[in-house]
Amino acid sequence: MTTIKKIKNLEYLDNLQNSKTAVVLFHGYGASMQDLYGLSDYVGGEVDWYFPNGPIAVALGYMMEGRAWFPIDMRELEIAMSSGTHRSFKDKRSDEFDKSQEMALEFLQELRPKYDKLIIGGFSQGAMLASHVFSKADVDGLALFSGTLIDEQSLRAKIDNAKCSTFFQAHGKQDPVLSFGQAKDLYNVLDEKKLKGHFVEFDGGHEIPESALQGFKKYLAEIKQR
Repeated sequence: MTTIKKIKNLEYLDNLQNSKTAVVLFHGYGASMQDLYGLSDYVGGEVDWYFPNGPIAVALGYMMEGRAWFPIDMRELEIAMSSGTHRSFKDKRSDEFDKSQEMALEFLQELRPKYDKLIIGGFSQGAMLASHVFSKADVDGLALFSGTLIDEQSLRAKIDNAKCSTFFQAHGKQDPVLSFGQAKDLYNVLDEKKLKGHFVEFDGGHEIPESALQGFKKYLAEIKQR
């Protein structure tokens, strides 16, 4: 059984291979550190894997709890999905999101001296978090699965100081939760800041399909070879 560990204020699970390359993946809203853990065995790559747990508890029903990096308005989400539209996060910012960025950054700074290469990423809300943290965390790669552009003004200011020069992004064209168009907006912001990106678009919804995983495996191998 995998042991829950803690760095600074974040609990996490890991899958260690005694590697000098590490991948840190942040889960989506209402999920937990267990949610993406299976990717470490599926993707492999002879790297060390870390899966932090979001600091905010989310009630999912009787005796069930997920985690989050910042709160969302579930009523707003339900209205958007029922009307076939999408929420925009471009101008959204919250104290909880800022706090989660600080906690994630502390986590990554603790890991950084142990590795030659450090790649971070996430799914959905976790991808939004990674898109803001990567520029301050001295990372070598960024992977964004089904994320979107959030707090655009702040993000643009942060990217100028990024060491990372490439990123990987994947998004479903029929995603009912986070807009494909707004995902492309995120890609364009990173591209305008001179980051070289690879975008995998797929026929599907809010998910990580095989095509996205294969693209990520290729990106991971490229980072390791640098």
